[in-house]
Amino acid sequence: MNSTRRFAFSILAACGALASTGLHADDAPARLSRDELAAFLPGTEVTHVSRAGSLRRWKNEADGTFVASSDNKKYGSATGASYASASGTWRVSDEGRYCIQIDWRKEAESWCSYIVKGPDGSFYLGTVDDARRIEFKRP
Repeated sequence: MNSTRRFAFSILAACGALASTGLHADDAPARLSRDELAAFLPGTEVTHVSRAGSLRRWKNEADGTFVASSDNKKYGSATGASYASASGTWRVSDEGRYCIQIDWRKEAESWCSYIVKGPDGSFYLGTVDDARRIEFKRP
């Protein structure tokens, strides 16, 4: 078999394997652009679980501010109270990343991440991975 036929056969085999998975181009994760984020984010209610396992919630106000609440699993307290709240800011960077800054009492939090929309419509920080899921909801 010559190299052209082998190449064509390889392409056909790969297409057949991909088709058998049920994945289509429309099922691929899509990174939201800067313009999409700037239009979408204001007014959304955000739910996110931190790497430490704390459930946090806030609303992206149109002026770039929010007040975050957390069940504070990372620190908790000696009295058993685990709730925390703090002011914060959000923005969309020139590169199209969602950036937040939260002024928690014990430790400030600051990060930026691309937002990826998965095939099921869920949103993720950077890559489709359940540990990186973030929820945006319109009230």
